[in-house]
Amino acid sequence: MRAAPLSRRTLLGLLPGLALACWAGRAEAQSITPQNAPRYFRIDSQSGLDRKGRASVWGYVNLNSSGLGSARVRLLVETLDAAGQPIASEIVYLDTEVAFSGRTFFEVRPKTPGASYRVSIHSGDWTRTGGGGI
Repeated sequence: MRAAPLSRRTLLGLLPGLALACWAGRAEAQSITPQNAPRYFRIDSQSGLDRKGRASVWGYVNLNSSGLGSARVRLLVETLDAAGQPIASEIVYLDTEVAFSGRTFFEVRPKTPGASYRVSIHSGDWTRTGGGGI
């Protein structure tokens, strides 16, 4: 049994949906990597002790207006020795998205205390499109 051919009206009705699907496919952004993260993000961090005397690192992840919308990011927190060499590292997931042209607070209690800490973007994904292009 052969399928009935599509009418011209049916084809014209499908065109807007097909065009939208093609446009949405192109709007998908690249993943966030340590190599491209500095182009979109700035991290302001500081370290100290919390109220219980434990090592703590806190600060803000800022998303520049040149980003591709909101983002869900994972941070790499490195514990450094007195010479500035990494002695431990851990990946931290932010609880909330970094909003377009906004910032998100983070606080981490490193598992390995050290002389200082370095915080960078480990990876991430764009969650909403908007804003400037690549």
